Amino acid sequence: MRAWLVASFFLLSFTYQPEGKSVIEFNAGFNTKNGYKDLGRLQNAKLYRVDIEAKPYLKDKYKIKSVPTLILFRDGEEMWRWEAGIDMKLHTHYLDIQDAINRF
Repeated sequence: MRAWLVASFFLLSFTYQPEGKSVIEFNAGFNTKNGYKDLGRLQNAKLYRVDIEAKPYLKDKYKIKSVPTLILFRDGEEMWRWEAGIDMKLHTHYLDIQDAINRF
């Protein structure tokens, strides 16, 4: 299993932003069944998951309006964002996200 599962809550105090590229899934405990299943398929970026119920200040800081939301960061700067629809599911193919990772 990839290290991002273990590291997610440790690194996401966001007083520190990982260098390079990172993709962060913001979700809530009540919506875990709709979490983005293909996050682990993404390459060339650090991967993290955040439960906004456990860390509500991150919801406000990153203006999370729906869950799940994926954000691609490069050196701490937001480059791209994917947000769930009204059904609280993210309908984005992982290759579209991978393409954004490769472009930025």
